[in-house]
Amino acid sequence: MGLGSWSSIVGNVLLFFLVLGLAVTVEFDEFKHSLRSKGLFIGVFAQFVFLPLCSFVIARTLLQDKPVLGIPLIVTASSPGGSYSNWWTSLFNGDLSLSVAMTTVSSILSIGFLPLNLFIYIEGAYPNGTAIKMKWGGLFVAISLVIVGIVLGIFLGGWVPKVKKVLNIGGNICGALLVLLGFFFSSNSSSPIWSRGWKFYVGLTVPCVMGLVISLGFARLARLEMPQALAVAIEVCYQNTAIALAVILSSFEDDPSCRTRGQATCDIVGEATGVPTFYQLVQVVSLGILCLIAWHRGWSYAPKGTSLYAAITKDFQPHHGDTIEVIQENGAPERDMEQIGEANL
Repeated sequence: MGLGSWSSIVGNVLLFFLVLGLAVTVEFDEFKHSLRSKGLFIGVFAQFVFLPLCSFVIARTLLQDKPVLGIPLIVTASSPGGSYSNWWTSLFNGDLSLSVAMTTVSSILSIGFLPLNLFIYIEGAYPNGTAIKMKWGGLFVAISLVIVGIVLGIFLGGWVPKVKKVLNIGGNICGALLVLLGFFFSSNSSSPIWSRGWKFYVGLTVPCVMGLVISLGFARLARLEMPQALAVAIEVCYQNTAIALAVILSSFEDDPSCRTRGQATCDIVGEATGVPTFYQLVQVVSLGILCLIAWHRGWSYAPKGTSLYAAITKDFQPHHGDTIEVIQENGAPERDMEQIGEANL
């Protein structure tokens, strides 16, 4: 598309306010406390080591002949966790404080890990180069916006706390608009996400599901309580696909000359944006299944046997140092979901 195209400009603007709205919620005291959590280290390892590595293996094998899919998959898997992981964790009563801490840490660490993983794995997956015209300047612009958004968000959150709620809501809206923008390009391309080959669906599903299973398994091996393990699995599974979409819109470019060479696929941007768009769908389905299982088996702070309606409308988060046993036996002070949402912003 190029840095000067309307889609690139809109995508980068939405990306900046998405990251700003996420970073503005950072609490330094909570951040320092989270550094001692085993769940945090498991989440960071799974998110910045296992997921990019898994996407590299898929790109190197299953998508070796499709860099237009393999490169966006690596970009998506290397992105930090999405802020909606906090919503999923809150809704199904996982450890919300751990979820917020992991989102904060992953957003900050993405400043270094995102470009590092892209450099290592894109070059490793396609060492001989590709026919895909990718503007690396667009990638660095997107990464720079992430850095500026995080720094400015942390500063504003600490010095002007009144803007936290407005900026966080605005960031969520921008994230949703970015996803819709990706869906628009994908659905109007020559290859919409509902008409791809089996390699597309399998290749994009495997990293997401494997990340969820591996993180949940490591959390249990580390003897984390199930609500904490649930928060870790949700965080690792839910990548920030909006960042990946912004990177693609800024750094990928169609090649009109391919038609004169008889190539079947010329709509590079449309094909590439289909990757984070479908990945988003896989995340929602995977997390929906996981959270329903967690509710049914009593893996959350909500006591086993609690109705689904009560589990998603009442607050079971621990308060004042309560243990999971106390919460599940006596319940938490009841608040409706509007109050919970306001407390989380």
